[in-house]
Amino acid sequence: MNALEEFRHETRAWLSSNCPAAARGPGQILTGSTKIKPEHPDIQLWLERMAERGWTAPMWPKAYGGGGLSRDQYAVLLDEMRAIGARTPLMGMGTSMIGPTLLELGTEDQKRRHLPPIIRGELAWCQGYSEPSAGSDLASLRTRAEDRGDHFVINGQKIWTSGAQWADWMFALVRTNPMCPSTKASVSYCCRWISLESRSNPSSSSAAHHRSAKRSSTTPSPRKKTSSARSTRGGQSASACCSTNA
Repeated sequence: MNALEEFRHETRAWLSSNCPAAARGPGQILTGSTKIKPEHPDIQLWLERMAERGWTAPMWPKAYGGGGLSRDQYAVLLDEMRAIGARTPLMGMGTSMIGPTLLELGTEDQKRRHLPPIIRGELAWCQGYSEPSAGSDLASLRTRAEDRGDHFVINGQKIWTSGAQWADWMFALVRTNPMCPSTKASVSYCCRWISLESRSNPSSSSAAHHRSAKRSSTTPSPRKKTSSARSTRGGQSASACCSTNA
């Protein structure tokens, strides 16, 4: 028996013993949101068991709580989960967007602060990209991030922030250099610094918010907001007018 076959047998046995009936077949998949309660205690148990093995983010490095699996091992895990109808324990912007971005571009401090709670399913994220005057045209963003030394002050509007009503944090694209030509897309990734519970970032919703929620996208009221975003310096490229900051 080669190593991959051994992994398959071990995975099959573990899933058989640890995947509750409530986590098999169609049903709720948790997002990490503190605002959404599991429909059954065993759904939360399934998340905790998978997170303990790092299998909520199977191919992320073990150093941050991930599973450290190879592509072949990940394929085996998916095969064995499908075989018993096991649902993925966790999904959302944290594992699909902000986590991979941090792994690719984040500082070591950012990775160690933000990736473990994503993997454990302790919070949910939404993305702040679109604005009233900038939908898919991200080079036209107007939301600004003013550098205050150890943090940024963010002023602007975001709409179509999918899942915002359930999210704990937003990662947003903001303009850090108002003098940079729009064609160069002067934006920054601001990760975990915009709390949706912040007093300066109210979470009240418009009627459009509730209508669009039926289409799996949400539109928080497009009012002007001011938020404070903590920063640990990332590298900046003046030529590209682009940076990744925390």
